[in-house]
Amino acid sequence: MKANSLIRKTKRKKLKAGKETDSGGKSISNLPEEVLEYIVSFLPIHEAIRTSILSKKWQNLWKSTPNLSFDGRDSPKRKLFMDFVERVLVLRGPSNIEKFRLSCEAKDDQSRIGTWISAAVNRNVKDVCLVLSDFESSFVFPRCLFNCKTLTEFEIDMLFILKLPSSISLPCLKILSLRQVTFIDDQSTQQLFSLPNLVELEIYECNWKNLVWVTICAPKLQQLAIYESLESTPANSGGCHVRIFRTHLAQFSCCGTLWNEFCLDESSVVETFIFLNSDGDRPRETACRSYKLLQGISSVKTLNITIDVVDVLDHASDLLAFPLEFRNLTSLIFESDELNLHSAGFWHIIYNSPNLRSLYFSDVGLSEVPSNCREDGTLDPAPRCFLSCLRFIEVCNFLGGEEAIDAVGFLLKNATALDVMSICWAGPGVMTNKIRRQLLDLPGWSKNRQDQFWLTIFWSF
Repeated sequence: MKANSLIRKTKRKKLKAGKETDSGGKSISNLPEEVLEYIVSFLPIHEAIRTSILSKKWQNLWKSTPNLSFDGRDSPKRKLFMDFVERVLVLRGPSNIEKFRLSCEAKDDQSRIGTWISAAVNRNVKDVCLVLSDFESSFVFPRCLFNCKTLTEFEIDMLFILKLPSSISLPCLKILSLRQVTFIDDQSTQQLFSLPNLVELEIYECNWKNLVWVTICAPKLQQLAIYESLESTPANSGGCHVRIFRTHLAQFSCCGTLWNEFCLDESSVVETFIFLNSDGDRPRETACRSYKLLQGISSVKTLNITIDVVDVLDHASDLLAFPLEFRNLTSLIFESDELNLHSAGFWHIIYNSPNLRSLYFSDVGLSEVPSNCREDGTLDPAPRCFLSCLRFIEVCNFLGGEEAIDAVGFLLKNATALDVMSICWAGPGVMTNKIRRQLLDLPGWSKNRQDQFWLTIFWSF
C-alpha cells in the first residue's frame, strides 16, 4: 500500500511540474501565434491540417498558411484528392496565398480546376505552378490568371494547347516557365513573351507549329532558355521565326535541332549555351540557322557549344566567307564527342575571336591538318589569340590514340602564348607510361618553354 501511495505522489509531482513548465513558457504552444503560423507554413498542407488536433490554439493555424501545394499524380483515389483540394480552399478563409502549386489529371474537371485557380488569384497569389495532364476536352484558364496584379512567378506544364486571352496584363511577373504547351497564335504568344518586368523566361519542349513570327521583347530579361521539342515540326512548315529583340541577357541557352529560327537583334549576351542536335535531313537549313544564331550572339564572353554547331557550318562553306566576329569572347567550351581540328567551322570561330583566353574540349582529334598549315606544322597565318592571349587549354575525356596526341601536339606548337595545357585522362585505369611519355615528348613545350609552361595530366585510379 505504501508503495502504491508513493507512486501516486510521484505521478502528481510530475504532472504538476509539467504544468509549471507549460506556464513558464517553455512549451512550443506558448510561442506567439505569428511564430506558430510561420512554422506551420513549412509543412505540406495535409500535415499542416493535422496540427489542428494538438490543441485549440492550433486548431485554425493551418487556415492562414500561405503556401498550398497539392500533388494528385500519385494519389490512388482521384476523387478523394479532388474533394480534399476543394475542402481546403473552402475552409481556409480569406487570408492571402503566397504559393499555389497544383499537379493533377484534369479529365473533365476543367471548370472545377479553374475555380481553384481563381480562388488563388483572388487571394493575391504570388507564385503559381500548374502541372496538368489527361485532358478530355478543351481547357481554358480563367481570364483573371493572365491579369493577376500580384503574380511574380508562373509555371505551366501541360501537354495541351495554351489558350490565352486577347489581353494579358502581368505587371509584376518576373519568372515565367512554359513547359510542353502548344502555342495557339502569334499575337497572344508575343504578349506573353513581352512582359515589362520579366527577368527569367524558360520555354521547354513547347510546340511552335501554329506560330509564324514571334518577337521576344522584354526590356528587363536577364535569362532566356529555349529547349526545342524532340518531336519535329511538320515537313511542310519552315518553323517559327523567333526574334529576340533589344534584350541584354546575362545568360542565353538554346537546345534542339533548330526546327525554328532564333535570331538576336539589337541584343547583347554575356554567356551562351548552344546545344545543337544536327538533323541529317536538313543540313543546309540547319547550317544557315546555326550561322544566324551565332551571328546574333557576337557580344558573348563565354560560349558553350556542342560539336554539332561547328560541324553543320562545314556543310555551308559559302557562309564562312562572311566572318562571325566574337571580339568579347574570352572562354570557348566544346561539349560532347570529339572535335576534329580539321573542322573549318572551328577555325572560323577561332580566327574571329582575337581576345580568347581559355579553350576547353571534351576530346580532340586531328585526322588531317588545316589547309593553311605549313610543312613544319604551323598555321599561316596563325590566329591572333594563339599568339597573344590564349593562356589555357583543357582536354577532358582524353583517351589517347594517335589522332588525339597529334591534336595536342598541334595545339602546343601553334598556341605560342599558352601557359597551361591540362589533359584529363578518361581511359580505363591509369594512363599508360607510353602515352604519358608521348605527351611529355611533344616538342611544343618540352624544348623551348619548359621553364615557364605547365603541362598537367590528370587521371583516375
